Amino acid sequence: MQIADRVQRIEQSETLRVKEKALELRRRGVDVIDLTAGEPDFHTPAHICAAGERAIRDGFTKYTASAGIPELREAIVEKLSRENRLSYRPEQIIVTVGAKPALITALMAILNPGDEVIIPAPYWVSYPQQVRMADGVPVIVDTRQSGFKITPEALEKHLTPRTRAFLFNSPCNPTGVVYSPKELRALAEVLKGTSVWILSDEIYEKIVFDNQVHQSPAQLDGLYHQTIVINGVSKAYSMTGWRIGYAAGPVEVIQAMNRLQSHFTTPPSISQKAALAALTGDQSPVEAMRRSFQQRRDILTKGLQQVKELSFIYPQGAFYLFLNVSRLFHKTWEKGTLQSSLDVCEYLIETQHLVTVPGRGFGAPDYIRLSFATGESELLKGIAALKEAVENLKH
Repeated sequence: MQIADRVQRIEQSETLRVKEKALELRRRGVDVIDLTAGEPDFHTPAHICAAGERAIRDGFTKYTASAGIPELREAIVEKLSRENRLSYRPEQIIVTVGAKPALITALMAILNPGDEVIIPAPYWVSYPQQVRMADGVPVIVDTRQSGFKITPEALEKHLTPRTRAFLFNSPCNPTGVVYSPKELRALAEVLKGTSVWILSDEIYEKIVFDNQVHQSPAQLDGLYHQTIVINGVSKAYSMTGWRIGYAAGPVEVIQAMNRLQSHFTTPPSISQKAALAALTGDQSPVEAMRRSFQQRRDILTKGLQQVKELSFIYPQGAFYLFLNVSRLFHKTWEKGTLQSSLDVCEYLIETQHLVTVPGRGFGAPDYIRLSFATGESELLKGIAALKEAVENLKH
């Protein structure tokens, strides 16, 4: 039987691939050091869980409106006003089954076949794949020479009559870089007044360090009506499994997204009540988790600065460190010569039982991604394993 051509254009997620290897090792009883996690290791705060439990007891277990329950959409409006100084109405909000579906639904709503989407690399693994799923063309812009941030000059250079959207993530997965307000204003000057949509993935907005300030491009003069804000409760509130994301934007694009969503899913009722409690309730757990992530970032960076063969851009947000391992290429171990970051990841798994994510899936083949969304003891074991692995390689 025939399989659709679009499936052949989609690559398997690198993060899921290595996660499967970690699970396989654990099934065999191996003590694995897993630095792949794309989710906080904290429990969902108790008051949020209580709201979900209350929804079950109250029988709030049926279908809801496809765009989300009114009270949650109103809470998102209030959140965007209070925290981001953005003014929306409830009809400009759609609740989705996580931020990832918000993004693919937005792409499906704005792209026609052949439309181009500019994506700075390194990027989250799903960005180019989702563009292809929506029949668009990902236009990848390498930012390794500009501190992992796209410059106004590079953005302008890649604009064509086919450009439909600019998709970016700040704070960024996998690099941890955060665009400053000044940098965003410079990009805004390039995009303002064009017909290019800005898809702003802000899922890590609350996980910023060193007094960095998150800003949405929708706040900038002239960009509000061009911007689709993508966000959710997964990372900030440690609610990955609850599957609640949302998008905010002009009425016409949100209506288009809802028309699409109404035919393939509805956000879960119980999770929406939990998300409502997250956005309107006690915010102190969010700050406590942020402080823990910053402490873990400091542990990891301090340890890896001692390994001269490895280098990285200091992460200012999210919970990832993007490690340049190119100096390990052409070195050997008992099973061969390291020639790529994929080889490095295989070497670390085989010799140290340390699981990391190769940079190829992020558009940066010389790098591997480490997550510090795990306990300090695990991070210290990971640092020791990396040091030993580098020392054991032969020239």
